[in-house]
Amino acid sequence: MHDLPAHRGEEVSAEVIEGPQSVVFDQAENRLHGQKAALALILGEEAR
Repeated sequence: MHDLPAHRGEEVSAEVIEGPQSVVFDQAENRLHGQKAALALILGEEAR
């Protein structure tokens, strides 16, 4: 799994990123929500 950004052709091939079994974009979305939750916790409820 990779949570992006990825340098296609250097870290991983485009075929792997865009392949039918790839979970790269799902993992990147999960990372986004995790980061948002961490910021909300750090900054407090008024940050929402």
